[in-house]
Amino acid sequence: MRISGSTALYGIIGYPVEHSLSPAIHNAAINELSLDAVYVAFSVKPDGLAKAVDGLRVMGVRGFNVTMPFKAEVMVHLDALDDEAAAVKAVNTVVNDDGKLIGYNTDGVGALEALRRAVGEVSGLDIVVVGAGGAARALVSRLSGFQCDITVLSRDPGKAKLLVENFKGRANANIAYGDLSLQTQRKVIPRARLIINATPVGMTVPGCPIDPGLIHSGHVVFDMIYWPPETQLLREARLKGASTLNGLSMLVHQAAHSFNLWFKMAPPVEVMFRAAWEGLLKWGEAGRQPSQR
Repeated sequence: MRISGSTALYGIIGYPVEHSLSPAIHNAAINELSLDAVYVAFSVKPDGLAKAVDGLRVMGVRGFNVTMPFKAEVMVHLDALDDEAAAVKAVNTVVNDDGKLIGYNTDGVGALEALRRAVGEVSGLDIVVVGAGGAARALVSRLSGFQCDITVLSRDPGKAKLLVENFKGRANANIAYGDLSLQTQRKVIPRARLIINATPVGMTVPGCPIDPGLIHSGHVVFDMIYWPPETQLLREARLKGASTLNGLSMLVHQAAHSFNLWFKMAPPVEVMFRAAWEGLLKWGEAGRQPSQR
């Protein structure tokens, strides 16, 4: 990578962000395409978000990603929102259009692309989404465009209800919600084809987000977590003969869509995958945990 006075600057803001895989993923694509650009991580303390966004605008940073804890808070500091970002109520990608900052959310499309590569067409599937936070909202926003059955389960059924009501009126899917009681799980999980974990259980919180005894060989189990590469949920699913998918594919595909928004070209996805995997191996060998971005 050769940096000059004309090199375009991109990056990611979050806190903490030092262990993010995004710089490795995006710089690998930039190098492969010989673009005059560089992508860096900006660690922004929670009380410094407004100043950080203003600084990125003033410095002419062409675009940046947004990760925890700023995906919702950053919206009020932007000039416009893409329709999907507005519906999901979270931004993970910002484009600087000649000083106008426009927010997008590529998490949903990234997750959908990962799922399509694993299961093919999602239409007609019975899907259980565990969790009702930002990741779940982004995914349900995309899935709701298909004719499928979606049940959102959460420890906070009120939160799940709000999520469902947000998309139900404009959805092609049948969307329902419920709590995470064992009784509810027994009703919906065995009949599902696809189970998706959109909670931190298995990463920052140990354990399994659902009763593993309900998983069977007919399931496809997708855990949005990518570190550890095999969570307890995925291990239990594998032992039951189910197909499994971790969150690395989603991470790369959401990054690919961010890249396309910035550079108006398709990135080399396989190169990005390789960089992501090498980054995971690096942190794993060092005994560290990368951030989920």
